[in-house]
Amino acid sequence: PGAARSAARARPAAARPRPHRRKRRAGGSSRRTPIQESAEAAVPLVAEPIAMNTASLAHLLYVVGSMCLGVGLCVLGVLCFFLPHTAAEMYGLPLQAECSAPARQDEAWVLATGFRDLFLGIITLALYLTQPQAMRVYTSCLVPLPLADALLALAYQAEPLAVATHLGGTFGVLVLAIAARCDPALDSAGKGRSA
Repeated sequence: PGAARSAARARPAAARPRPHRRKRRAGGSSRRTPIQESAEAAVPLVAEPIAMNTASLAHLLYVVGSMCLGVGLCVLGVLCFFLPHTAAEMYGLPLQAECSAPARQDEAWVLATGFRDLFLGIITLALYLTQPQAMRVYTSCLVPLPLADALLALAYQAEPLAVATHLGGTFGVLVLAIAARCDPALDSAGKGRSA
């Protein structure tokens, strides 16, 4: 036994076996649970700001704007069929209250507007889903429509809120048209369909 001790003392310190010791982290135990590991991995993802460049902003506006335009026009069209008085008030040109023959003829423009809006909504959704690159031309051509509605409402002394609603629609369609022009994803959508 004495010889073994003296041999161990004679070995250099680097060659001696070291007893197993756990290194402790400054904040607690050395073992991490899977939950801790996943939380540590998620922190940089949450802490980093989302990078939004012009192309991704244009694509976001294009997608959200196309869906809002398509669904909104369909809802307005259906509203004209089932609640023509409400739709006429929203347009800014309320109908007469009584149900006489002239009053029912006044509803004709509401129904015509309802058909227009419903089919424009269907066309918007169809183009968005099947021919997204065509939305660039379609939305550009659509910009004057809500502007014409605003001018008609103004010409017939509509409430200022109704005229402002039409002007807001004009602005929305204009933003959608610009977003469709600036969205590079529509370039790749057109190339993917022709290949």
